[in-house]
Amino acid sequence: MPASLPVASLAAAPCDFIYPFRHRRGRRAGPSSRPLARRADASHGSARRAGSDRSAGRRGVGDMGAVCGTPNAASADAEVNVADAARPALSPIPKSDAGDKTVVALGKFDAMHRGHRELARAASKMGAPYLVSFGGMAEVLGWAPKLNVVAQTDRARVRATWAEACGGKVPGEVVVPFADVRRMPPEAFVAFLKDTLHVSGIVAGSDYRFGFKAAGTADALARIGDAMGLDVTIVDLVPSGEDDAKSETLETKAYTAQVSSTRVRACLAAGDVEQAARLLGRPHRLVLDASQAYASGDGASGGETATYPTPAALNQYPAVGTYEGVLPVPEETPDAKPVRVTVRVTETEVAVTAPSAADLAAFAGGVDLTARAR
Repeated sequence: MPASLPVASLAAAPCDFIYPFRHRRGRRAGPSSRPLARRADASHGSARRAGSDRSAGRRGVGDMGAVCGTPNAASADAEVNVADAARPALSPIPKSDAGDKTVVALGKFDAMHRGHRELARAASKMGAPYLVSFGGMAEVLGWAPKLNVVAQTDRARVRATWAEACGGKVPGEVVVPFADVRRMPPEAFVAFLKDTLHVSGIVAGSDYRFGFKAAGTADALARIGDAMGLDVTIVDLVPSGEDDAKSETLETKAYTAQVSSTRVRACLAAGDVEQAARLLGRPHRLVLDASQAYASGDGASGGETATYPTPAALNQYPAVGTYEGVLPVPEETPDAKPVRVTVRVTETEVAVTAPSAADLAAFAGGVDLTARAR
């Protein structure tokens, strides 16, 4: 059985901890012991000293790594110096039952794709892994709202599937309000991780940016963490493995050389659920609010159909079209045979057609999209 990390359960929370922030003055964190800052190859797991080299195909700021401030965001903000940085008065991330040191993987973790899984894998090799992301970025930065790639209610399931890659450990998840850390310079942010969350190790992607106006790079993270006595691993980007010369489904700007949330979103927007599945490392699961079904009856080609308004979708749905899908096997009946369904998406509704009324009655709202109907 995978070893789950201790969690503080919140009834409506999709993750282990969501911190409400109060503020207090922080003190400068001085250097202590200096462990090796490593760069781990995401595909081979090798570790080497972090240097100034950079991987090809770098993404823009804010894709793999959550960005604590961006160059064009809130230019009127004043930077907070290290000694006077307002530190959130939070409880530390609790130690694992095994007593392993707490290691955080930093990122946005929107799509929870293969690149994110490599961050979790690297963290699990160092101790008890936690995903740390920053909530409310869109609201703070004035970005247009959009549906998540992974439904909030489905994130725990995805983390559980990573246990095999993480040595039997199920990564925990922590969401910190972005508004409360956005003005921290890089040094203050790393000190916050160490002194407030009691982090002993940090993992980030080679394109990670952090600190006020995204001033901190992955190399800076390794250097600052080293000075503060933290073990830091930088993970190379995971290549997409896709032959873009043979693909005409995505917009040019979505052709990132590496696995990215941007590319996953573009695949779904183009209806390419097969490529999305390859990037994610699993089929994309569309989650619907089953209580919002407003019509049911015989499907056009047989079977039983339930229809939902598109606002019933709890995460990003694919482009208008017809898709093949599979209903997840309930945990209480693991030996049950998967039920194949058809999912039809229009501008205003999503219709799910199952072989029988009994299959449809057992539908709990999630469907794994496996292919676009030919």
